[in-house]
Amino acid sequence: MEEDIAFLHGCKIHKGIPVLAFGKLSLSGKLPLHPKYPKELITIADHLRKRRFDLKLSQPQVAKMIGVSTDTITYWENGRFPPKVMYAPKIIEFLGYNPYKIESETLGGKVKLYRYLKGLSQKKFAKIISVDSSTIKSLEENEFNP
Repeated sequence: MEEDIAFLHGCKIHKGIPVLAFGKLSLSGKLPLHPKYPKELITIADHLRKRRFDLKLSQPQVAKMIGVSTDTITYWENGRFPPKVMYAPKIIEFLGYNPYKIESETLGGKVKLYRYLKGLSQKKFAKIISVDSSTIKSLEENEFNP
């Protein structure tokens, strides 16, 4: 009887004790991607989520690396609001590349790119170079070229 039960379960009997056979087992194939794994990198949220999944990190771990709360990472990834420019340098560091689509051929584009790389708002950058923030806005929109 014992042997019949063991046989049904793929076991052998050794001195009245069922023994499982051990051997080399190999699995191949791709694991399915997480349902929220982005298929295309369109938004900053897509870039962040992809990198987080690729590195197998949790939202709290990423939050600590960037210097924000876990809720903030959740809000960014769910598209509730985009990251403020002050977090751009840490986001770029985390991703390993610049995900911001900023043209850099014009003076306005160069100003905006510099601001993002340094994590400066238009207001903070304007204060640094002693101009009004509307001047920075006009520069970035290529409405004003000094």
